[in-house]
Amino acid sequence: MMTTAPCLLSCYILTYNSERRLAQVLASIQQVADEILVVDSGSTDQTLSIARRFGANILTRSFDNFRDQRIFAEDHCTHPWVLALDSDEVVSDELQKRLWQLKQSNFQTSTGTTPDGFSIRRNWFFMGQPVRNFYPVKTPEFIVRLFQRERLSHRGSRIIHEQLQLDGAKISALDEPLLHYSCDSIDDLYAKIGLYTKLAAEDMQAKGELSSWLKIYTYPWMIWARWHLLYGGWRDGAPGRILGKYVRDTVYLKYLKLKYLNHS
Repeated sequence: MMTTAPCLLSCYILTYNSERRLAQVLASIQQVADEILVVDSGSTDQTLSIARRFGANILTRSFDNFRDQRIFAEDHCTHPWVLALDSDEVVSDELQKRLWQLKQSNFQTSTGTTPDGFSIRRNWFFMGQPVRNFYPVKTPEFIVRLFQRERLSHRGSRIIHEQLQLDGAKISALDEPLLHYSCDSIDDLYAKIGLYTKLAAEDMQAKGELSSWLKIYTYPWMIWARWHLLYGGWRDGAPGRILGKYVRDTVYLKYLKLKYLNHS
């Protein structure tokens, strides 16, 4: 009796000075990924030696934005199915088992159909604690990170908070979680704010959005109220208060940078 070989899976990870959690990330997917691709943008810590230890294929690309970094990674994956990870996202034991089952069934769902991709529940952590939101994301969220690379792509996406283009795509959901340890400290949190607000300002400018002093000084408090009060960030205690201030600072800086981009 002939049996069908399981479908092969590529996994890519974007890295830059990612030694803090990379070994944990790689260990979580080593048993289910048939190819591990690390796309690095110039790490100077132990990132590359950790990647080599896990047998990853390493490519280097200078960073310009997240969208193009992902497109580059996807273009270099060799298997039909792709799992896209960041260097602080750990595949839970439950999700690891589910991925193994999907490979054995050639990524068919219980209805016998094969979708273009799967959205995965992503749980966010800040300073080691699960949080209800991490601007601009309410958590847990469902994000498409497992997909057929011939069907879905990041081409046409925005350059920050980039997402696969899903027009007309068939997507199934996986409830087994991906664990996103976004920042372990306040230093980690604010180390990202300069790059993220720069890219956000460039993205808004490309879409024709304008800044103003009203937006610079009013929007941060309006959006803080939405995320910290309405969406329940206050219920997360001290980490929630820190993330509330981060919301204000992020919105202030991106509109301030947008204003001066428009004047350049």
